[in-house]
Amino acid sequence: MNDLIIGAVLLFTGNAAVFAQPTHDTHRYGTCQQFDVPINASAEGAIFDLTHIDDNISARSWAIIEDTRTTLRGADRIIKNITISGTFNIHVQLCQPHSSNGAGAIQIATHGGHYDSRYWDSKYQPEQHSYVEAALKAGYPILTYDRLGAGKSDLPDAYSGVQAGLELEILKELTLMARNRSIGSGSTASQSDSPRIIHVGHSFGSFLTSAFIATYPELSDAAVITGYVATEYLALAGYTPWAAQYAKAAQRPFDRTPGYIVNQKSGIQNIFFAGDPDTAFTKELLDYGDEIKQPVPIGELASGYKLVGLPGLNYTGLLHFMLAEFDTFVCAGDCNGVTNATALKKSYPKAAALEVDIQPNTGHALPLHNNATAGFEVSFDFLKRNGF
Repeated sequence: MNDLIIGAVLLFTGNAAVFAQPTHDTHRYGTCQQFDVPINASAEGAIFDLTHIDDNISARSWAIIEDTRTTLRGADRIIKNITISGTFNIHVQLCQPHSSNGAGAIQIATHGGHYDSRYWDSKYQPEQHSYVEAALKAGYPILTYDRLGAGKSDLPDAYSGVQAGLELEILKELTLMARNRSIGSGSTASQSDSPRIIHVGHSFGSFLTSAFIATYPELSDAAVITGYVATEYLALAGYTPWAAQYAKAAQRPFDRTPGYIVNQKSGIQNIFFAGDPDTAFTKELLDYGDEIKQPVPIGELASGYKLVGLPGLNYTGLLHFMLAEFDTFVCAGDCNGVTNATALKKSYPKAAALEVDIQPNTGHALPLHNNATAGFEVSFDFLKRNGF
C-alpha cells in the first residue's frame, strides 16, 4: 500500500491523466497529502419546490416550513425531473500509516452535513479526537474528502447542483480509483493486488455509505456506519433547532450562493453535542465544532430521502453500526433500544458480520466528545476480529 502516496499524484479520469500538485500534512502516525480530484459524474436529480433563501429571515422561514406537518416531502415535492452531470473537483486527503497493519485495506470516510472532511481529522487534541490519527495508529491507510458543496470541493447551485444521487456516484468514482490504485502514485497494480475497501460514514455521509453498499455491494468489503440508523426517530428533531442562517449573511459569513444555510453555534450544540455537559464534552470541543462548521445546500437535504432505508440484500461485507447514546438527530435524544443486530440483519441478510454498538455519554458528533477514542477502538476491534 505504500505506493498509494509516493511521488507525484496521478489521477485518471476516463482516458485522461491529470497531474495534481499535492500539499503535505504531518500527522503523528502517518503521512498525508491533500489534492483535488476531477470526477466526471452523472445522476438523476430533480427541481424541488423549496424556499428561496437569500437572507436570514428566509433561512428561518425555510426551517419552519420544513417542520410544518403538512409540508410535502420526498418525491411529492418534485416539480421536474432533471439529469445532473459534469466534471467536479473534489478535495481529497490521502494518508498512509507509518506502520501498516497488513490488512490490505484502505478506509474511505464520508463526512455528514454541516461539516467537511475536517470532521474526521480534528486539529484540536488530535490524539483524543482525530479519527484519521486513530486509523493511522491502527495501521489503516485512509482517504477523506470534502463532499460536493462543502469545504474546498466545488460549490454548485444549492437547489439543483448538489443532490444525493450525484454524491453517490462521486463516492463510486472515488472508490473505483482507490480499488484500481489510480489515486496515488499512478502505479498499475493487477486486479488481484487491489486493496480491500472499508467505507466509513457519519450522518449524511452514512446515508450515502449505507445507500452505497445497497446499490454497489460488490464495491465495498466492510462498512462502519456512525451517526445514522433508519428508524422512526430519524430527524424527528426537525430543522428549527438548527438555528439556520443564510450562509452569506451569517455571523461568520461564507462565500456561497442562495440556498446554502449554516447553523449558528446554538444549532451546532443542539444537533451535534449531547450527554452530561460536565463530562461528555468541553467548551473547547464545542468551540472547535463551531469553528469548522460548513454551509449545507438545501437541495441536498430535499433529495436525501432517496438514500434512507435502502436494504442491502446483496451486501456480503462486514457492517458495524456505531450510535451515539444521546444522539438528538438520529434517535430523538436516546439511542438505547432503538435497534439491534437482529433487526438490522433483515436489511442485510448476507452480511458476513453485523454488530451494533452504542458510544456512551456522546452526541451526534462522535469524535468531538470526551470518549471518542473508545468508540474508534470498538470499530477497529470489530474490523480486526473479522480479518481487517
